[in-house]
Amino acid sequence: MTAPIENQIEGKLARKLAPVVREMLLAEVERLAAAKIAEKPKASTADEIIMEACRLVARTVDRLEDAKYTKREIAARRDLEKAALDLGRAMRKFGRMPP
Repeated sequence: MTAPIENQIEGKLARKLAPVVREMLLAEVERLAAAKIAEKPKASTADEIIMEACRLVARTVDRLEDAKYTKREIAARRDLEKAALDLGRAMRKFGRMPP
């Protein structure tokens, strides 16, 4: 005869706990999802070096465009050539460009 009473108590307790447990689970899922979104994949050292060389080439191209038809154009072309050679060297070093 105690079994029906225990089942009633467990049922009432389960009904009262369900919303609380649901909220806790939703909060934890949201926290984990936010943490996963916030994680940014780490770039390798090779990628960082190559990207920095790419940025240098881009800045040098901009400087060349600014210096066109002026006496600074020759120096800007030399700087661009050096930056391009450095980029090629970095890419070959990390196996991103055929020799």
